[in-house]
Amino acid sequence: MPNEEQHKHEATMRIDITPDMLEQLQQAPVPGGVRIPSRGGTLHAGPRPGGPGVIRIPATPTRPLGGEDFQVLLQSIYDAVFITDPQGLIVGANVRAEQFFAAKRVELCKKNVFDWLVGADRSLLDTILGSLEGNRFVLIQALCRRTDETMFPAEISVSRLSLGSKTHLSFFIRDITLRKESEERLKTGYNALQNSASGIAVADTTGTLAGYVNPAMLELLGLASAEDAYDCNFRDFLIEEALATDMIAAAEAQDTWTGEVEMKRKDGTPFFAQASLAPNLNPDGAMTGIVISLVDVTPQRQAQQQLELYATQLRHKNAEMEADLRMARDLQYAFLPSSYPEVTTGDPDRPGGLEFAHVYHPSGMVGGDFFDLLKVSDSQVLVFVADVMGHGARAALVVATLRGLLEQIAKETPEPGEFMTRLNAAYSKIFSSANELMFATACCVCLDVKTGRLCHANAGHPLPMVIEADGTVRMAKVTKKALGPALGLFGDAVYEHMETQLVPGERLVFYTDGLTEARNEDQREFEEDGLIQSLETHKTEALAPLLESVVNDVVVFTGTPTFEDDVCVLGIHFAET
Repeated sequence: MPNEEQHKHEATMRIDITPDMLEQLQQAPVPGGVRIPSRGGTLHAGPRPGGPGVIRIPATPTRPLGGEDFQVLLQSIYDAVFITDPQGLIVGANVRAEQFFAAKRVELCKKNVFDWLVGADRSLLDTILGSLEGNRFVLIQALCRRTDETMFPAEISVSRLSLGSKTHLSFFIRDITLRKESEERLKTGYNALQNSASGIAVADTTGTLAGYVNPAMLELLGLASAEDAYDCNFRDFLIEEALATDMIAAAEAQDTWTGEVEMKRKDGTPFFAQASLAPNLNPDGAMTGIVISLVDVTPQRQAQQQLELYATQLRHKNAEMEADLRMARDLQYAFLPSSYPEVTTGDPDRPGGLEFAHVYHPSGMVGGDFFDLLKVSDSQVLVFVADVMGHGARAALVVATLRGLLEQIAKETPEPGEFMTRLNAAYSKIFSSANELMFATACCVCLDVKTGRLCHANAGHPLPMVIEADGTVRMAKVTKKALGPALGLFGDAVYEHMETQLVPGERLVFYTDGLTEARNEDQREFEEDGLIQSLETHKTEALAPLLESVVNDVVVFTGTPTFEDDVCVLGIHFAET
């Protein structure tokens, strides 16, 4: 019988070889013996022919590491497993290890376990062995390298493993990529909550701050620490506590409540917040609490309140200004002649007189254009047309000032040149202290139907149009000496006038530049040529319809019934009776 040590390596048995068997062995000699097929392996016979021999059957292949049961258990483990000798040389691995490291077991077992760990060396093994002296296992985290050089984070448990008479090390390797990603997401989310400018807290279903409270929420509520918040209920910070019932009810219905609320800090200081309350649900969808978010909108609310106050004050101011402008408009319309003076020749042999008509369109509630008809005698009238710079209340003030000067100066002189000189001196004196230059263009014409004398002085104003008795339309001819600067530009300016004849049947059309400077959508102005063409078209109409038709032509040209500047048109007809 072989001893136990021999049995581990080979199975030996004694066989008597018959002559026939010996003959067969002799026919197939091999160095050192003969080979005979055998169920257990190759039979080796000694070289002695003709006598009994000893046939040795080699041992069966060595059983897998740890035996078949151990291998079944090893291959069924979910984690990757390396079995190493005490120096870390891999002597066994499971299928999961092949998957983790993208290599066959043959390749894995060619290396040391630390070849698969990024940055690991012999010192790590010494540390592990030292730790295992007093511990059942050692837990380490490392970055593992696959055969294709890609890497994955792993959690590795190392322990001693006794297999037979030898001691090994077992490395249980768990891929924690998903866990790491989840941890990073959680860490990122937590950092975001901690650093958020919005106050965020997790309360229980009653609104008590029993969960997480971020620093912004602590500051917003005036709390020193998260511990101070645990005894507080959200409703305690609301000015209108009853509102909390609606908020919590919305969360219980798994809805989100949002709105602006007035709140108070722990010390009672009031503030405004944009609040959001949402249900905190567990994986089963059941409500476990309430997530509260607050954004301090006190500065915005205060700004809004201030704006509302300003808006109210502005409305009052606007109402006052509008009332003043309405009064100014009424006064301005009162400045315009409510009736026309009766001016006739007074000669039964040559009867005739002046007919008047006008159209007035201020661009705003009040304008800076106006005209006046000052009767000098039964046959003589002083015509004054002016356009004050700008429009609105300031222009209306200048109009009122000019209107007050006209009657006074007209009593002193009816001659247009001297009239304009005195008016300019008085006007300049009144407005010389104004911070801004305020000038006005004007046209002054004196008509005497008894003598047919027409005197014209001009202060930078558009020249009137003339429709002669035969229907010819032209611009008035005014000599250079009768053309002076606008009123208010030079206080010492001296104005002169020119004389011409007024012929019976002629019509004069005075206007302000708001008519000729009206622009269409192409920014092209109506201009004097447009006015002449319009007068040509409607010259057969009576005086009042004629003026209305001209203004209507301008409206058609611009495409809008409103004007950018004031428009004033005055017509005078020397009619024979």
